[in-house]
Amino acid sequence: MRLATVEQCRTLDNLSVRTYGLAQDTLMEAAGIMAARELQQNFYPELSRGMTVIVCGPGNNGADGLVVARHLHSTGFRDLLVVTVAPKDKRSTLFRLQYERARKHGIHFDSSLEALSNAELIVDGLFGIGLNKKPAGAFQKAIEKINACKVPVVSLDTPSGLQCDSGITAGVAIQAHTTLTFGLAKPGFFIADGPACVGKLRVLPIGYAYECVRKTATTHFLFNEKLARRYLPERKDRTNKGDYGRLVVMAGSRSTWGAGILTAQSAYRMGAGYVIWAGHDLPIQELEQTPEVLTANLDDERIWAENVTAYAVGPGLGVTDETLKIIYKLRKAKARHVVLDADAITVCARAAENERRSSNERIFPLPESWVITPHPGELARILKISSNEIENDRYAAAAKAARVTGCHVLLKGYRSILAYKDRCLVIGAGNAALAKAGSGDVLTGMIGGLLAQGLETVQATATAAYIHGRLADEWVRAGRDKRTLNASDLKDSLGQLVAQVARSSIF
Repeated sequence: MRLATVEQCRTLDNLSVRTYGLAQDTLMEAAGIMAARELQQNFYPELSRGMTVIVCGPGNNGADGLVVARHLHSTGFRDLLVVTVAPKDKRSTLFRLQYERARKHGIHFDSSLEALSNAELIVDGLFGIGLNKKPAGAFQKAIEKINACKVPVVSLDTPSGLQCDSGITAGVAIQAHTTLTFGLAKPGFFIADGPACVGKLRVLPIGYAYECVRKTATTHFLFNEKLARRYLPERKDRTNKGDYGRLVVMAGSRSTWGAGILTAQSAYRMGAGYVIWAGHDLPIQELEQTPEVLTANLDDERIWAENVTAYAVGPGLGVTDETLKIIYKLRKAKARHVVLDADAITVCARAAENERRSSNERIFPLPESWVITPHPGELARILKISSNEIENDRYAAAAKAARVTGCHVLLKGYRSILAYKDRCLVIGAGNAALAKAGSGDVLTGMIGGLLAQGLETVQATATAAYIHGRLADEWVRAGRDKRTLNASDLKDSLGQLVAQVARSSIF
């Protein structure tokens, strides 16, 4: 699913006018018609056509609200009121045009927010996608008043106060029941404060040419269940374990053997044919829990054989010179599919820092086909910025990390973002239940398992991250508390969820 940044939305509008002959007024009319239809179909007659109040700001978003008011009025809505929070000297040209049209249709206007007290449905048309500062004065009061009303709120294009690129709210923002966005969804709808502000999301087509969309919205995408289903490897009957790859897991050390177990078993759950757990002095008592996992020492030549199709390195392995040597060796051996996590990422960050003061071999860039899976704290060490800076613009941080490291970067968190080259995929699943030790080890094993089966890095990483997030979503959907999910629950639930996503039949 393509997403459009603020700049790309403006480009779409400009191209639609200049190249495809669609006047801005025509696009606005289409948006208003579609939004009015959605309101009718989804909120009436349940509300018995009680008082609908449309709150309009002075810009083009307010003009959208006026078009919606006109079309609702033309279909028989009589308990309809437009509240304007729009000083006359700040009204846009399109707002003034739509205002006069609405008045000629006999629509009632008010400038008092007290009218909101009688509303059964509120339509938010205060600010559009271009807001880049904190709402203040009358606009802040309007947002606070709307949020205080105990009725459904529907936002036009974006919840007022939400920054559409970053998902951050500067001060107050509308907490919408539903957002009716025009043309394409915006990147900020899915991260940070976005999901809490957007509520239910509906994307309404307003007439953008398909070729125009494909040429313009090229940097941000949503990865959803449909794509995960497409990329899950098919399991044909006339196959054997050799057809599903060989993954080497380099993870775990004294006191952190559990990381290796979680990684290896999760890889098997995702369908890998062979999983070899390589480490120093692997404990016999721990291996009894994973009888299907093959084992080897880190200096065993078998783990460097040509038939190894992927490597998963780092969980619990230790922040040591030995870990760094393994990464250099993998790069020298031109291993194609490698996922680095946890201690492996920390080792890379430290090596990069030491390189600034020496002439040592450079750790970055890593091979393009590799993927690292940092949480904000680990990424902060690579980018030399704070975790707060990363969280304030997760897309920008992930994209910068991809440029710095040279490989694919999965920035974990709410929501996880996969960046590579000039693209960012936001993973449309996951919640705070994953904020617990071991969850990342499971994800690393899942990614490694799919890489071993031959999926490309983007496909394997995004599919694993989506299913990983869905495990947490399904845990909560089943009525369990977010605090109670353990990493081993993720591993044990994988089989059922993979079948659900793949729409498999069990015979």
